[in-house]
Amino acid sequence: MSSRARSRSRLPRVALVGRPNVGKSSLFNRLLGRREAIVHDRPGVTRDRIEREGEIEGRPVILEDTGGIVPEAGEELQRAVSRQALAALEEADLLVLVLDGRAGVTPLDEEVGEILRRRADDVIVAVNKIDVPRVTDLAAEAWSLGLGEPLPVSAEHGLGVDRLAREIAARLPETPAGPGLETDGEEPGGEGFDPEGELSIAIVGRPNVGKSSLVNRLAGAPRVTVSPVPGTTRDAIDVLLTRDGLRYRLVDTAGLRRRTRVADRDESVGILVARRRIERCDIAVLVLDATAGVTTRDASIAGEIEAAGRPMILAFNKWDLVDDPDARARELDAEVARRLAFLPDPPVVRLSALHGQRAFRVLDRCRELARRGSRRVPTGELNRFVAGLTARLRDAGTGAPKIFYMTQVGVFPPRFIVFARRAGKVDPSFRRHLERQLREAFDLGPVPVKLEFRDPPRRGQG
Repeated sequence: MSSRARSRSRLPRVALVGRPNVGKSSLFNRLLGRREAIVHDRPGVTRDRIEREGEIEGRPVILEDTGGIVPEAGEELQRAVSRQALAALEEADLLVLVLDGRAGVTPLDEEVGEILRRRADDVIVAVNKIDVPRVTDLAAEAWSLGLGEPLPVSAEHGLGVDRLAREIAARLPETPAGPGLETDGEEPGGEGFDPEGELSIAIVGRPNVGKSSLVNRLAGAPRVTVSPVPGTTRDAIDVLLTRDGLRYRLVDTAGLRRRTRVADRDESVGILVARRRIERCDIAVLVLDATAGVTTRDASIAGEIEAAGRPMILAFNKWDLVDDPDARARELDAEVARRLAFLPDPPVVRLSALHGQRAFRVLDRCRELARRGSRRVPTGELNRFVAGLTARLRDAGTGAPKIFYMTQVGVFPPRFIVFARRAGKVDPSFRRHLERQLREAFDLGPVPVKLEFRDPPRRGQG
């Protein structure tokens, strides 16, 4: 896990804002130079604030994509999306108002422009979808907003984006000098794991179990749009917070459900992004509905996390709706033991994201898993463990393969190479037994343990 030496709080924030379906997400991806936001030609796909670190003309920034602003929206979901976008507007150092050049300046554009006019010095107007020279003049209409010279761009084809990037870089506030502005280039899950650094936590689960509510509760602010509409969260939303001097990166993900039940293409892309974030996170928090118990889909998601080799915490949300907490706790423990028997005794937190009951225990459990998963076992201790295990297996006459020695080659998850006789024919049951013995001997708890069996080197091979 990278300690993220670059301090995000020191980086200038650039937010892309505007009404729905003007191409903000396409421009966001183009400026970053990689696809991070879901793009669709249907309005309302982006519903949350998506922020990513990047560079614009060599200047490190936090670039933020936002949902469409509709000041007088009638639907609650659109009002929630607008509130998120307006919050980004307040926090940003520089705003890029994105317009649709083909549609011209609409009454909704004028309303958004009115909101931005009080910060006119911090606004750049980008007129998107200007992809052929003959329509360049369409951008001139945006002068009427009173926010300065409009810049014609085509996010789809990259036209005019270089000029926009130069304008953004020229308008950025200076980044304060100081320690901690270099990056170490490490990725989450790598060998540079630092348990006191930044911990990446993927919040995953079925739709409508309260993932976004949990993220907002931990962040102490409505950073993610919450709605009873299934599939509200589509992108993977990063939220950073510091608690007790420790840094956490929470990644709210799209609800994972079977492909046959996915409503549309952009939701399916969001689910794909969620699965990728599981593979890249340090720890996964599987959020379950305490009133529904452990469903077949919950078990399937847990299997995906386990297959990715990520440590896992089970967070039973909506505990405030449980009538008899003690009886329900026993029932859920039995369900976990029965339906998630393939997991190595994962930590369980029973919480209410709505009321905050025990919500912060999730972070405490994550940090504890991080400390266990980052442990390196000295070779001498491993050798003594192997000698004792070999003696017990010999006395029991189990027929288990003879282990010559072991060495640890990585952390988080702990990875070991086991040199054993006939390594290619090790029985899976013996592998599981060895994993359990390692956890007990070195207090690794429910952290996944990765074993690679090899034949010992022959004499003369080194």
